[in-house]
Amino acid sequence: MSAVGVLAAATAAWAEEPRQVPGETIIIRDHGPGYRQPVPLRYARPAPAYSEESIERDVWTRAWMLLDIDERGVVKQIKWLNRPGYDLEPIALAQAFGTRFEPARDGRGRAQAARIVYPIEWPSYWWLVTREGLTTRLPDDVGAIRCRGDGPLNLSRVHPVYRDCSLPDMSKVVSEPWIPRP
Repeated sequence: MSAVGVLAAATAAWAEEPRQVPGETIIIRDHGPGYRQPVPLRYARPAPAYSEESIERDVWTRAWMLLDIDERGVVKQIKWLNRPGYDLEPIALAQAFGTRFEPARDGRGRAQAARIVYPIEWPSYWWLVTREGLTTRLPDDVGAIRCRGDGPLNLSRVHPVYRDCSLPDMSKVVSEPWIPRP
């Protein structure tokens, strides 16, 4: 058998259950063929609640979190990768812990625990009111809103604003503490 065949066979196989052996045991959880990530059960792009400070400052911001989801689809704990600021952290935690997921599935369709990087976005409150008339649902398309730092603000718009297009800071996976489910 060629080296490529051995490599392909090794990556396509996974253990049914961890085997107990004398000494140290290392459990490797790999995504085999057919693996599916967890997905929120209800996702109609609901807008998260806003804090007084975020409304007053009229900012567009985003939170990034690492969610630890159990095999039932319940968020067990959270790590901050990017905090949203503007007194939105309690709102983000409540929304993340309140979100139920279709659990991750292994290649055989069995539910399993997983960790995912999860964003929550708050468009500018007054931009959302101007565009949608209310703040209960996020629009599917934000149009040509420039990202913060991507050039001059388009002042000819009805409500000029910069969008927060930040990406998660993955270096915080190691340094941030876990926040357990309340």
